[in-house]
Amino acid sequence: MTYIIILIISAVAQYFLPWWVIAPISFIFCAWKSESAKGAYAAAAGAIASVWTAYTIYLNSTTDSIMANKIAALFTFGSSFLEKLPTAGYLGFVAILLASTVAGLSGVAGYNFRQLFK
Repeated sequence: MTYIIILIISAVAQYFLPWWVIAPISFIFCAWKSESAKGAYAAAAGAIASVWTAYTIYLNSTTDSIMANKIAALFTFGSSFLEKLPTAGYLGFVAILLASTVAGLSGVAGYNFRQLFK
Protein backbone atom coordinates (compact mmCIF):
# COMPACT_ATOMS: atom_id res chain seq x y z
CA MET A 1 0.00 0.00 0.00
CA THR A 2 2.86 2.37 0.84
CA TYR A 3 4.41 1.64 -2.55
CA ILE A 4 1.26 2.64 -4.43
CA ILE A 5 0.69 5.78 -2.37
CA ILE A 6 4.27 6.99 -2.85
CA LEU A 7 4.14 6.09 -6.55
CA ILE A 8 0.99 8.10 -7.26
CA ILE A 9 1.67 11.11 -5.02
CA SER A 10 5.29 11.50 -6.14
CA ALA A 11 4.41 11.17 -9.82
CA VAL A 12 1.88 13.99 -9.52
CA ALA A 13 4.07 16.13 -7.23
CA GLN A 14 7.15 15.86 -9.46
CA TYR A 15 5.15 17.25 -12.33
CA PHE A 16 4.74 20.55 -10.48
CA LEU A 17 7.61 20.58 -7.96
CA PRO A 18 11.37 19.90 -8.06
CA TRP A 19 12.77 16.36 -8.13
CA TRP A 20 13.75 16.35 -4.46
CA VAL A 21 10.09 16.41 -3.40
CA ILE A 22 10.49 12.62 -3.35
CA ALA A 23 12.30 12.87 0.00
CA PRO A 24 9.51 14.50 2.06
CA ILE A 25 6.86 12.38 0.36
CA SER A 26 8.74 9.17 1.17
CA PHE A 27 9.40 10.36 4.72
CA ILE A 28 5.76 11.24 5.43
CA PHE A 29 4.15 8.14 3.95
CA CYS A 30 6.70 5.70 5.36
CA ALA A 31 6.30 7.29 8.78
CA TRP A 32 2.55 6.83 8.43
CA LYS A 33 2.19 3.38 6.86
CA SER A 34 5.40 1.30 6.98
CA GLU A 35 5.70 -1.73 9.23
CA SER A 36 9.49 -2.19 9.13
CA ALA A 37 12.62 -0.30 8.11
CA LYS A 38 13.31 -2.83 5.34
CA GLY A 39 9.77 -2.44 4.04
CA ALA A 40 10.02 1.35 4.18
CA TYR A 41 13.21 1.33 2.13
CA ALA A 42 11.86 -1.16 -0.39
CA ALA A 43 8.54 0.64 -0.85
CA ALA A 44 10.04 4.12 -1.23
CA ALA A 45 12.99 3.12 -3.42
CA GLY A 46 10.85 0.83 -5.56
CA ALA A 47 8.13 3.41 -6.10
CA ILE A 48 10.55 6.16 -7.10
CA ALA A 49 12.56 3.79 -9.30
CA SER A 50 9.32 2.81 -11.06
CA VAL A 51 8.25 6.43 -11.61
CA TRP A 52 11.67 7.53 -12.85
CA THR A 53 12.09 4.47 -15.09
CA ALA A 54 8.73 5.09 -16.74
CA TYR A 55 9.46 8.80 -17.17
CA THR A 56 12.94 8.13 -18.54
CA ILE A 57 11.58 5.67 -21.09
CA TYR A 58 8.87 8.14 -22.07
CA LEU A 59 11.31 11.04 -22.51
CA ASN A 60 13.85 8.98 -24.44
CA SER A 61 11.26 7.53 -26.77
CA THR A 62 9.59 10.84 -27.56
CA THR A 63 12.82 12.81 -28.07
CA ASP A 64 15.01 10.07 -29.61
CA SER A 65 17.41 10.51 -26.64
CA ILE A 66 18.89 13.70 -28.09
CA MET A 67 19.32 15.56 -24.79
CA ALA A 68 20.32 12.45 -22.83
CA ASN A 69 23.04 11.64 -25.35
CA LYS A 70 24.40 15.19 -25.23
CA ILE A 71 24.48 15.24 -21.42
CA ALA A 72 26.03 11.77 -21.21
CA ALA A 73 28.69 12.77 -23.76
CA LEU A 74 29.93 15.35 -21.26
CA PHE A 75 30.93 12.54 -18.88
CA THR A 76 32.71 10.14 -21.26
CA PHE A 77 36.09 11.95 -21.15
CA GLY A 78 37.28 10.04 -24.20
CA SER A 79 37.36 6.74 -22.33
CA SER A 80 37.01 3.77 -24.66
CA PHE A 81 34.99 1.82 -22.04
CA LEU A 82 32.40 4.55 -21.51
CA GLU A 83 32.00 5.24 -25.22
CA LYS A 84 30.76 1.68 -25.75
CA LEU A 85 27.94 2.10 -23.24
CA PRO A 86 24.55 3.33 -24.46
CA THR A 87 24.78 6.88 -23.20
CA ALA A 88 21.09 7.55 -22.65
CA GLY A 89 20.68 4.30 -20.76
CA TYR A 90 23.77 4.97 -18.66
CA LEU A 91 22.59 8.43 -17.71
CA GLY A 92 19.10 7.13 -16.91
CA PHE A 93 20.50 4.35 -14.75
CA VAL A 94 22.60 6.77 -12.70
CA ALA A 95 19.65 9.15 -12.22
CA ILE A 96 17.30 6.33 -11.19
CA LEU A 97 19.88 4.92 -8.79
CA LEU A 98 20.37 8.31 -7.16
CA ALA A 99 16.65 9.05 -6.85
CA SER A 100 15.77 5.62 -5.47
CA THR A 101 18.56 5.84 -2.90
CA VAL A 102 17.36 9.27 -1.74
CA ALA A 103 13.77 8.04 -1.48
CA GLY A 104 14.74 4.80 0.27
CA LEU A 105 16.85 6.51 2.90
CA SER A 106 14.15 9.09 3.43
CA GLY A 107 11.61 6.31 3.89
CA VAL A 108 13.79 4.62 6.52
CA ALA A 109 14.20 7.97 8.27
CA GLY A 110 10.41 8.38 8.31
CA TYR A 111 9.92 4.90 9.76
CA ASN A 112 12.57 5.53 12.44
CA PHE A 113 11.00 8.90 13.24
CA ARG A 114 7.69 7.16 13.99
CA GLN A 115 9.50 4.56 16.12
CA LEU A 116 11.06 7.39 18.12
CA PHE A 117 7.65 8.45 19.41
CA LYS A 118 6.26 4.98 20.13
